[in-house]
Amino acid sequence: MKPFKILAVDDEANILEFYTSLLTKAGYKVETAAEATAAIMLFKEAPADLLVLDVSMPSGGGKQVLDVVSGIIQEGVPIVFVTGLPEKIEPWVAGMPKVRVLKKPVNNKEFLAVIAGLLPKTAL
Repeated sequence: MKPFKILAVDDEANILEFYTSLLTKAGYKVETAAEATAAIMLFKEAPADLLVLDVSMPSGGGKQVLDVVSGIIQEGVPIVFVTGLPEKIEPWVAGMPKVRVLKKPVNNKEFLAVIAGLLPKTAL
């Protein structure tokens, strides 16, 4: 079976390296982008199964990505926001069942559990 593809978006290179390492070891295919515009272009070219987004980035943050992606996906892609200020984003995503908000620094086990819980279960 093909691994799930995750698009991780953050303006900090060390955080993208962390996501790539952790998620690859967990069996996911990972693509990264350092800003919203690149993330949107990558997503439009080859949609990911799940997005991991930072909230604040210089050329547009996670909200911009959320707004665009929400407009081009009918069934909705799961999104995990990882931010130092979860209270800033929680009002934007209230009532969205496939969105989770985690506080930086993220706990590895919790992060992986949230991602696994948002992706479809596969038949054995």
